[in-house]
This record gives sequence, structure tokens and C-alpha cells, in this order.
Amino acid sequence: MKSQDKQLLPKLPPKESSPKDSGLKAVPSTHTLYVGHLNPQFSVPVLACLLRDTLERLELPVAREHIEVVRRPRNTYALVQVAAPKAALASLPWRLQMAMEEQLILKELTARGKELVLNEGLESLNHREEILGQEQLFQGAFLGSETRNVEFKRGSGEYLSLAFKHHVRRYVCAFLNSEGGSLLVGVEDNGLVQGIHCSHRDEDRTRLLVDSILQGFKPQVFPDAYTLTFIPVISTSTANTPLKVLRLTVHTPKAQGEPQLYETDQGEVFLRRDGSIQGPLSVGAIQDWCRQKWTIELGKLEEKVKVLTVEKEQLQQQLQQRRSLSCSCCVL
Repeated sequence: MKSQDKQLLPKLPPKESSPKDSGLKAVPSTHTLYVGHLNPQFSVPVLACLLRDTLERLELPVAREHIEVVRRPRNTYALVQVAAPKAALASLPWRLQMAMEEQLILKELTARGKELVLNEGLESLNHREEILGQEQLFQGAFLGSETRNVEFKRGSGEYLSLAFKHHVRRYVCAFLNSEGGSLLVGVEDNGLVQGIHCSHRDEDRTRLLVDSILQGFKPQVFPDAYTLTFIPVISTSTANTPLKVLRLTVHTPKAQGEPQLYETDQGEVFLRRDGSIQGPLSVGAIQDWCRQKWTIELGKLEEKVKVLTVEKEQLQQQLQQRRSLSCSCCVL
């Protein structure tokens, strides 16, 4: 919306003071607002900007990074974290209705044939559907148990600046030397989502850290071998920094002509077996790994030879039958 148009729109009249206002000022707390029936024809950035302007007219200023828009065909909605006294939220429905009647809010913000829904809390959402359908997680959601290909880390405190780099080396190396897998930071060992405080600056630093570490791996690890994702966590936390789950996924290594064993930038080798990390490995352990890999590859080759041998025998039998038939025809 243009700045000139903003100036033309009058603001809502100030709220009437109550006897309680003469006393101590109400302490603002953080709340999560659900705004439903948004217009799906707009893009996510446009909806976020329009919604931010709308909340400002309702005397609820909010930062852009505290607005999460989920754009879906049937119900496009937003989850907004606002800092306001509880009493101020109680009058929101009435103030929204007044703003709509006085045309202070663009009608285009609302989906066609719908009315804008503004509620506090997450009760309006189908948690399981949103977790599966969007790259978002709810705090307290259960993601299952750790497996051979999935590892959880709580990641509290100074984890990203202290322990994370060591875990990148260990788990990425182990996943590369097995069947791939994912390291999820911000999830308890029991599978419950908690999230970690992660700003946009933290994301940039983390990406640079992961890239710099993996560039030192041998053999070379190419960018398409892994994916680093920051998944927003929906919660009622009062923290200013958004919560996210960091997911570092190592894709299943491509089959090579001969078995490859990856080592970290520090020359260490790790393996993933039965949900645990083995390493750094000794020379003997590495030799055992190579023998096991070669045994597996040899077994695969032997199976292929058996299949090809059977096909060869079948083709020879068919060829012999055709020859016998052609000889009998010549005699006749």
C-alpha cells in the first residue's frame, strides 16, 4: 500500500479509559493471534505487509518477522505474535468490526465471500494437518523416535556457537558413510519439538559454518549432497527471537564404482550404526569397514551373475528349440 494512501485513512478513535486505567499500567505479555480467511490471491509478503498495516490501525504494532503467513487454497491464514495486555485483546473483535464498518481495512485482505477471523491462540488450527502440509512445527509436537537415519539434539544455550560444529563433523561424516540421514536441532531426545532461538543472522552464520566445514571433507562433498533447513516453530513463547528447528539432511550417497570412506576436515572418520555414532575410527576399524563394504559389493555382483547365468541358459534353450524345429522342417 502506498504511503499516501496510508495518510488518507483515518486511525481508530482512542479507546475509552476505564477506572482500571487510573491505576497501575497493565503489563504487556506475548500472545499468539490467529487471523483466518485471508485472500489467497495475494502472495505471502503482500499479505504480511497488509496484515501488519491492519494491526497497526487496531493499535497492535507488530514486527514483520513476527508474522507467519500460511497460504493455502481453502484457508489462508496467519499466526502473529503480539505484545499487549490481556485486556487489550479482549476488545479486538469489537474494534475489528468498527474498523471494517468505517472502511479502515482493505476488503481485499479478506477472501471472497468470507469474513476476517481474528482469535487468540492456536485452537483454530488442525495441528497434524499443518505439520504435514507445511514446513512448520508446533512446540510440543511429537516427531517419533531416533533411528539409524534420524538424530535429535536439544540445542539449548550456546549450542550453535559451541557444540554444533562438532556435531556437524560427526553426524554428516557418519551419514555419508552409511545410508544418509538427518540431524534435527531443537528437538528433545524423546521426540518433542522445543525449538531454538535463531534469528536471520544466526541462520546466515550457521550456513557459512556448515559450508566451511564440509568443504574440508575428503572426498569432496558437493552442495547437492546435503540440505540445511530452518523450520519455524509455532509457540506462545514470550521471546523476541523466533524459535526454529534446524534440520541438516544428508542425502543417500550415490553408488560409486568402489566403496568410498569419507573423513572430516580434521582427518577423522565416523560411522552410523544402530542409531549411534562410532568413531573416530582406528586403522583396524577402517580396514574392517572396507572389507565389509567389499563383501557386500561382491555379494551384489554374485547375485547379478546368477541372474545373468539363468537368463543365458534360458536363451540357449530357446535357441536350441528353434534350431530343432527348423531342422525338422527341412527334412519334411
